[in-house]
Amino acid sequence: MNDNALRNHDEDRDEALVFAPEDTTQPIENRRPPWRILAVDDDEGFQNTTAMALRNMTILGRPLEVVHAFSLAEAARCLAHDRDFAVILADVVMETEDAGLRLVKGVRETLGLFEPRIVLLTGQPGFAPVRRIMEEYDLSDYCLKSDLARRGLKQVLTGVIRGYEQIRQLAAARKGLQLIIESSSRLAAARSIDDLARGALVEIARLIGVAAEGIVCVEVPPDPVDCDSPEGFPRGQPVVARAEGRFEALIGAPVGDLPDPAVRGLIEQSLAGRLSIQTGDAQVVFLPREEAHADYAIYLETGRTLDPAERDLLNVFATNVSRGFGNVALISRLDRLAFEDSLLRIPNMTALRREIERRRLDRNGEGDALLLFDIDHFSGYSDTLGSDFAERLLTTVAARLAAAFPPPSLVARVNDDVFGVVGPAEQVSLRRAGDVLAAPIELDGSSHPVTACYAAVPLDTDHADAPALKRAAQRALRAAKSRGQGVGMAWSPAFELESATRYRLHNQLASAIPRDEFHLVFQPQVALASGRIVGAEALLRWNPPGGPIPPDQFIPVAENSSHIHAIGRFVIEQACLAIRRCDAAGLPPLEISVNVSARQFEDDAFIEWLHAACAARGVSPTRLALEVTETAAVTAFENVVDALGAHRACGGKVAIDDFGTGMASLKYLHQLPFDYLKIDRSFVNDLEDDPQGRNIARMVIDLAHDLGCEVIAEGVETPAQQAWLVERGCQLAQGWHFGRPVALAEFIDRAHAAMAGA
Repeated sequence: MNDNALRNHDEDRDEALVFAPEDTTQPIENRRPPWRILAVDDDEGFQNTTAMALRNMTILGRPLEVVHAFSLAEAARCLAHDRDFAVILADVVMETEDAGLRLVKGVRETLGLFEPRIVLLTGQPGFAPVRRIMEEYDLSDYCLKSDLARRGLKQVLTGVIRGYEQIRQLAAARKGLQLIIESSSRLAAARSIDDLARGALVEIARLIGVAAEGIVCVEVPPDPVDCDSPEGFPRGQPVVARAEGRFEALIGAPVGDLPDPAVRGLIEQSLAGRLSIQTGDAQVVFLPREEAHADYAIYLETGRTLDPAERDLLNVFATNVSRGFGNVALISRLDRLAFEDSLLRIPNMTALRREIERRRLDRNGEGDALLLFDIDHFSGYSDTLGSDFAERLLTTVAARLAAAFPPPSLVARVNDDVFGVVGPAEQVSLRRAGDVLAAPIELDGSSHPVTACYAAVPLDTDHADAPALKRAAQRALRAAKSRGQGVGMAWSPAFELESATRYRLHNQLASAIPRDEFHLVFQPQVALASGRIVGAEALLRWNPPGGPIPPDQFIPVAENSSHIHAIGRFVIEQACLAIRRCDAAGLPPLEISVNVSARQFEDDAFIEWLHAACAARGVSPTRLALEVTETAAVTAFENVVDALGAHRACGGKVAIDDFGTGMASLKYLHQLPFDYLKIDRSFVNDLEDDPQGRNIARMVIDLAHDLGCEVIAEGVETPAQQAWLVERGCQLAQGWHFGRPVALAEFIDRAHAAMAGA
């Protein structure tokens, strides 16, 4: 542009005029960008004079580039799309008396430009209070146009540009430190050398504004004394840990095999000299083993020479990355502790939860499923065959699960004998789960038929998070276990309703005893040979204000809660009072049996309390029989054996309830102290029609005879069943054929009637 263009400008043009003198004093590759100055003045002559004065001027070793604007509006349009100015020279009075002040205010407040230095010019002395204007608008100078010649325009601009450069350096340093903080934050998520190495390459490239084209090499000391040295790399030989861009195919290669001799030479020089290296088109950042626990060399192609500020940032960043590499092995080990089961060396519940959340973030878990797999009666194996056998059993089951559900599925140990599997729904299926234990497990030269219950739930349900999803699967698993051994169930929304019902019952149980909502009913137990009533089983009933709740609904809830202890004490106390009333009514000494939950044996003083309760009511422990199911006995075997032994030592009787439906082996029976085996009603019901049911009942009776104990048949409903049992030598029975459970007064009346009939 020539000077005539300045003199013939059009006030309505859209673009400001640019005057940029060419600096030919430096070789092209060494030239530095000019200082850009925006001159805003409607005085054409002054603009022309300014242009002439600044022609070929250099300040602090750099040329000047001047952009001219002739009005507030023109300057605003220029700054709207071009903000890269070191200095703004602005006249106060242009199209309006305060146009310059309005421009300054717009620059600072509207555009938010705080780095450009502003020199406000005026041709009218005293037009505005200088001190207030300087402070309010962050001006670098405020002077009369007539004083510029005396003060020297170059001198004024030199001071102003020096201030601009200092502000830019502070801003750049602040921005660089912010970038380092952000980079360090992103790198903090790295949990492996590979993650951290790739992150370091990307973040260094971002920090200096180049593409992530480079290599991270690691050299592990030959004899590392630090146990946190990175694993998986050869010792004493530098290798490529990570590479990006055109170098990506080199991951894992020894540094000595790198095909580019220039790159190879720089990396080897950095590692050998333990120093960072800069060239005109590349940078090697060295990270020492003192902090990184191995020597690292990060090679990055820059395509240019880094300026001092960038090198300073790299030095700060390198310190942070060094510590990151030093910590990553420790973090990996902590990850193993946090996400790996210490016994089986497979993922744990935390890892399963993390995988569930990852899959739910990806497509909201659509097409994925969670499966829980619970070994039936696992504690029995541990108690009977020992903890070593139980551990090997878990290891075998885990191996079978891994074979049945290979990657991308994840198999984890949730707790004790429960495993979790998450993966594609077509793979994580009930059918596959059912096949896992189809074949017996061979251990110690023996075959062990093991079963498990399992349940599956889709990941894309409305459950809020992984814990909620796991609870849903557990509800389905409970439903499966309630149906017997080896049962699989798919999750259903109905389970949520059942869970809500259980929660409501749990809350109601707390107040059931104070509100006198419980009572006992009594079912006669008779001697089959004579038909004489010899005792009764005390059964708990609950009748809250809303109506009776069946035992099969509230008993499981009670047994899984702390309320079972108070409920159990209530039953025993009421049974003792019933014995007193029977005696007072003139009945012969009867034996009342009560059911005892496995949870009640958690209290080591349970039997001691029971005998004290009997004594307080004047009842001998010999009149109170305890019924324990097979499953309850196995669940808390040692406590049960000790407690039942203490009761029998005082003359009390013990019955094993629902025999044949649990998992009591002969070894258990030899250790359990008991007086009766109760044949489960399911076998008694089949006596007339099912040969298999008759065979099981016969085996139980014969076993009881061999063990020297008596048999009580439950659920006897017909004379034919009674006749078969008598023929096979069953001594005792109960069931509707002899009497339904009734209130104590009615039971006493029936007992009197039976005595009179006899």
